Amino acid sequence: MRPQKSIFYSKIALMVINLVAIVYNASIYLFATNYVAAKGFSHSLLERLDAIPGSPSLIFWVSISLYGSLLLVMYYRERHPNQLSVYDKATIIEILLMLVIFSVLHSSYNGLILLVFADIFYGSKEFNSSKDKKYWFSFIILSFGMLLLSNYDLMSLFIKLPSLDTYIRFYPESVRLLLLFGKNFLYSLNIVVFMISLLFYILSAITERHRIEEELRMASQANRELNSYLALSEKIAEDRERKRIAREIHDTLGHALTGISAGIDAVKVLVDIDTNRAKEQLNNVSVVVRDGIRDVRGSLNKMRPGALENNTLKEALIKIIREYEAISNLEIHLRYEWDNIDLDIAKEDIVFRVIQESITNSVRHGHAKTIWIELLEKETYVMTIQDDGIGFDELHYGYGLKQMQERLMIIGGSVRFENRDGFYTHIEIPKIGGRHD
Repeated sequence: MRPQKSIFYSKIALMVINLVAIVYNASIYLFATNYVAAKGFSHSLLERLDAIPGSPSLIFWVSISLYGSLLLVMYYRERHPNQLSVYDKATIIEILLMLVIFSVLHSSYNGLILLVFADIFYGSKEFNSSKDKKYWFSFIILSFGMLLLSNYDLMSLFIKLPSLDTYIRFYPESVRLLLLFGKNFLYSLNIVVFMISLLFYILSAITERHRIEEELRMASQANRELNSYLALSEKIAEDRERKRIAREIHDTLGHALTGISAGIDAVKVLVDIDTNRAKEQLNNVSVVVRDGIRDVRGSLNKMRPGALENNTLKEALIKIIREYEAISNLEIHLRYEWDNIDLDIAKEDIVFRVIQESITNSVRHGHAKTIWIELLEKETYVMTIQDDGIGFDELHYGYGLKQMQERLMIIGGSVRFENRDGFYTHIEIPKIGGRHD
C-alpha cells in the first residue's frame, strides 16, 4: 500500500475511533445517570462528585453534534488542501470545536487532540520558509502540551470536574470492569493508530525526499549532458563558420584576384608595346576590382544579424529584448543614449553580437531574472550589462567570452567582467580608430 493511501486510511481510522470514544464517554454520562436515578443513588452520586455536571442528555447530544461539525471541517480541509495553512480559519475552527467538545465531556476524553493534530499537520504543505517552520514548531509544542495538561487527574488538581469514574463505580463490579476496559482500550487504541499514521507520514516524507533527490540527480545528469552537447555544438558551429568564411573568401575574392593578377601581367607586356591597349587593360582590371569589392560587401551584408536588417541598432536591440522576454521569465531594462551616434556597419554588428551574447550568458549560465543594459556616450562609447544572476567565484573564459573580446579588439574596444551582485560587463569603444584588418 502506498504511504499516502496509508495515511488517508489511518486518519479515517482515527475519526472512527474518536467517534466511538466520544459516543462511549457521553453514553456513560447519560446511562449511568439514569441507572443511578433508577437505583436511588442520586444523593450518593452528588456527594461523591467534585462538581455538579450539566444535563446528561445535553452532554450526549451536544458532544455528538459538535463532533459531526468537526468532521465537516475536516472534510472541507480534505477538499481544499492547497488553500490551508497552520493559521487559517478552518484550522482555528477545528481547534475551537475540539476544545468545546473537551469541555462538554468534562475532560473525560482528550484523545481528540491527536486526531485534530493529525488532520492539520498532514493536510498542510507549508514547511519551506523559516516563518512556516516557526509556526509549526509552536503548533506541535502547543498540541502535545495540551495532551499532557488535559489529563483529568492533572486538571482536577486545579479545576473541579465531575469524574466519569465516579459514575462507573455505581455499576456492579463486572460491568464496572468492562466499562473501564472499554474506556482505556479506546484511549490506547487511539494513541496506537496515531503512532501508526505518524509512521506512515514519516515514510511518505522519506519516500518523497528520495524521489526528489533522484529526480534532481537525473536532472543534473541531463544538464551535464546538455552542456556537453552544447559545447560540442558550439565547436561544430565554429568550425562550420570558419569553413563558410573560407568558401566566401574563395568564391568572392579568388576569381577577382586571379583576374587582377592576369590583367597586371598583361599590362606589363603591353605598356611598352601599345599604351592604349595597356590603359584599356587597366580599365578592365579596375572593373574586376570594383566587382570584387561589391561581392565582398555583399558577403559581409549576408553575415549581418537578422535583427539589424532594415532596422537601426536601437530597434534591433528592442526587438531581441522583446523576443527574450516573450519566451522566458526574463525582464530586460534598456537605457539607450546613442540616438545621435552614427556607427558604421562593422561596429553596429559587433555591438549587437556582444549584447546578444551577454544576454544569452546571463540566462544560460547566470540563471538571471533581470538584466540592465546601458549604452552611454562619454569620452568613449560605454556599454554596461548587469544581471541579478549567480555571478562567478572564478571567471573561466569560454568560447563566448573569448569571441566577445576578439570582436571588440577589431574595433579597438575593451571589456572587463566583474562579480557585482551578479555578472557585470563593462565595455568601452573609442570614438575614432580600431583595427579593421
